[in-house]
Amino acid sequence: MRTALFVDFDNVFSGLMRLGPAYAEAFARNPSRWLAWLIDSVPLPPGSDSETSRRVLVRRCYLNPEPYKRFRIGFSRAGFEIVDCPPMTTAGKTSTDIHMVLDIVDVLQANTHYDEFVVFSADADFTPVLRKLRREDRRTTIFAAGATSASYDASADLILDPEDFIRDGLGFHDDEAPVGTTDTEGLMTQAEAVVWRMVDQADQPVPLPALTKALALQVPELPLTHWAGKGTFLALLKSLPIAPLRIDREMNALLDPRRLTPQEPQDLEPQPPAPAHLPAAALLAQVESLIAQEVARSSRPIPVVRLAQLARAGIPGLGHDWAGMGSWKRLLDSIHPPGVKIIWEQLAGYALDPERHALDDIPGKTAPSPLAAVVEPLLEAANLPILDADRYRATLEALSETLDASADFQLADVTKGMRDGTQARGKAVSRVHCNTLLRTLLFNGFQPGSDSHRFEDLVTTTCGVIAAAAAREGLKIGDSERQALLAWMTANPL
Repeated sequence: MRTALFVDFDNVFSGLMRLGPAYAEAFARNPSRWLAWLIDSVPLPPGSDSETSRRVLVRRCYLNPEPYKRFRIGFSRAGFEIVDCPPMTTAGKTSTDIHMVLDIVDVLQANTHYDEFVVFSADADFTPVLRKLRREDRRTTIFAAGATSASYDASADLILDPEDFIRDGLGFHDDEAPVGTTDTEGLMTQAEAVVWRMVDQADQPVPLPALTKALALQVPELPLTHWAGKGTFLALLKSLPIAPLRIDREMNALLDPRRLTPQEPQDLEPQPPAPAHLPAAALLAQVESLIAQEVARSSRPIPVVRLAQLARAGIPGLGHDWAGMGSWKRLLDSIHPPGVKIIWEQLAGYALDPERHALDDIPGKTAPSPLAAVVEPLLEAANLPILDADRYRATLEALSETLDASADFQLADVTKGMRDGTQARGKAVSRVHCNTLLRTLLFNGFQPGSDSHRFEDLVTTTCGVIAAAAAREGLKIGDSERQALLAWMTANPL
C-alpha cells in the first residue's frame, strides 16, 4: 500500500505534552521508532488489501522552526521532508494547516497513485480534505493527540488510539499486569448492544470509525483484549449476531438495509428465506424452548450473545433475519420463555430465572437512576465512559488525592493512583476509564501543575468540559441538564 504521511508537529507535540513531557520528547526525538510501528504493526484501514503492507513514500513534517528547531534532526534521519511554518501573526498563528492541505491535494493529483493518506493532527480544519480523499476512494488514517470533533473522526477510515501510540509506538509500557480472566462473552454482549444502540439512534448509516471509537470508549476492554480475541475491530463486528445489518465497503459504514429507500444502492447479497415448512411461529417456539432449557440448567444468568450462538447453531431455520424479526434483540423482545426473565444491564443482556438467580450475579449490575437518561448522552458526547454516579465521584476524589501526593505529573502514575483510589473506596474503576477521563480533561485545557485540583474544582472542570462537548454536538444544555450533571458527578440526588 502506497502511503503518504503528513505530521502537524506543533499540534501533536503540544497534545502529547499535556499527557506527559516524556511522551512529547520521545515523539519528537525518535520518530523512526513510531514510524516503524506504523509501518509494521498498525492494521490497514478497512477496505484495504489485507495481503499488502505499508510503504510510506511521502513523509512530511510541518513545524514552527522557532521553538522546535532542535527536533529537526530526528525527523531528517527518519527520512522526512521538513516544511518550516513560522508564525504569520503577532498571536503566533502559523500556516501549517493550509500548507498541509495544499500538499495533500498535490499528492492526491500526482502521477503516483497513493492508496492511504495518514494525518497526524487533532485539528478539525482537515475534515474537508479527508472527505475529499474519501470521494476519491483513498483510505485515510488519523492520529490525534487531543480532543477531536465527531465529524473529523467520522471522516477518517482508521483512528490511531493515543494509548496505543504511547505504549507501542513510543515504547512506554506501564507495569500493570492483567487481573483475573477476561469475560469474552460479556464483552461481545456489550459490543452487540452498543452497535444496535448506535444503529437504532442514527438516521443514516453509521461510519465505521465512529463505531470503532464508540466501542473503544464504552467497552474499553475490547481493544485491550485484541477485540475479544478476534484480532481486529472488523473481525469482531463480523462475528456479532447483528443480522441484517451489513458492512458497506464503499460507504465505509454499517447500515440497516431495511431503512434503505428504493433510490439508494442495495448491492447486498440475498439472504435465503426460512424454510416454508417452518413458519415463524414455530421457529419462535423453538427459540423459547431452547432458552428455557439453557436457563433451567444454568446456575447463573446467561449472556444473550451466548444464547444467540446456540440458537443459530441449533435452529438453522432462523436464517439471517432471525425469523423475520430483523435482529436477535427484537426476537427476544417478542417472546416469553416460561420461567425466564431477560434483563438489560450496562449495555448487555442476560437471561435468568428470577426464582433461582440473583440479580447481583449480573456483571456491572447497578440500581437504575432517574438521571441516567439525561446524563448518559452528555457523557457520550464528551467521549467519556458511562459510569454510575458513585464511581464518577470516587474517580474525581481519587484524582484529587493522587495529584496532591504527586511531586511531578506523570500520566501513568496518576492513572494508577486513580484506579487504586477508587478500589480503596469500594467503587473500583478500571485504569482504562481513569485514563479516558484524565486524558479528556488534559486535552481540554486542564493543567495539573497550575490548576486547582480540589475535588470541587475538578467537578466544575469536568462538568464544563462535558457541557461544552455536548453543546458542540447539538445536545440541549439548560439549567436542568447542568444540575443533573453536577448531581451525577458528586453522587448527590437532586
